[in-house]
Amino acid sequence: MSRIAITAFSGWNDAGEAATGVIEHLLEVWPSRPVGAVDAEEFIDFQVNRPEIRTTEEGLRVVDWPDTRLHLITPPRGPEIVAVLGPEPSLRWKRFCDEVLEQLQALDVSSVVSLGALLADSPHSRPLPVSSQVEPVPAQRVEDSEQYSGPIGVPTILARRTASAGLRTTSIWVQVPHYVSQNSSPKAVLGLVREVQELISAPIPVGELVEDAEAWERGVDELARTDEDVAEYVRRLEQAQDAAELPEASGDAIAKEFEQFLRRRRETD
Repeated sequence: MSRIAITAFSGWNDAGEAATGVIEHLLEVWPSRPVGAVDAEEFIDFQVNRPEIRTTEEGLRVVDWPDTRLHLITPPRGPEIVAVLGPEPSLRWKRFCDEVLEQLQALDVSSVVSLGALLADSPHSRPLPVSSQVEPVPAQRVEDSEQYSGPIGVPTILARRTASAGLRTTSIWVQVPHYVSQNSSPKAVLGLVREVQELISAPIPVGELVEDAEAWERGVDELARTDEDVAEYVRRLEQAQDAAELPEASGDAIAKEFEQFLRRRRETD
């Protein structure tokens, strides 16, 4: 059975540590083993992502380099998952993505899920918006004129690379409230996990993650109660999101209401 890869990179594309949090959660709830790595030496600026030194249980001093690591995760059923986790590289993105792709192909990966998280004007008290789309082949014409244009990170470059190599690639992004971006956001992690769940057959355990998300939301509520400016800002965001989600805000609903108006007018005449 072919495998599915899930990728996440810390840094600019990982608001609230949501994308990398998904990989860490999967590594925690299911058995895994290392199956590969991309050496940081050619791709990472060590003044941005520094190596760390620690003492092992055996009393040895070791240095952990910020390599991109691949782990093979074995769910209780369904295809195995190749998790790709590391810092966003500082240099040579094209070569980096080619090396990741080569390792994924060697591990018999047939589809890829690329995770990301961005800062946005989203209220913490509502479900955090999550978008999911299958990446088109780069030469394929895109019909949606509202597609994003602007700066991108390595998740997008890698997703385009894997799609062009024939791997079905799905990009999933969650919006993280920018006013609480300095801390990790388990609610954003949960939003991504639930979207990933749609693509794999084994149920992902989320019990503790749900509790963490609820505690996070209560903590932000408490912050808002102690700062009237934050509270007012959150209320405005809630009102804007609620208005956007009202049925009468949609074009179809407006058209339907107009048709009903014309019908009533004809009946009156």
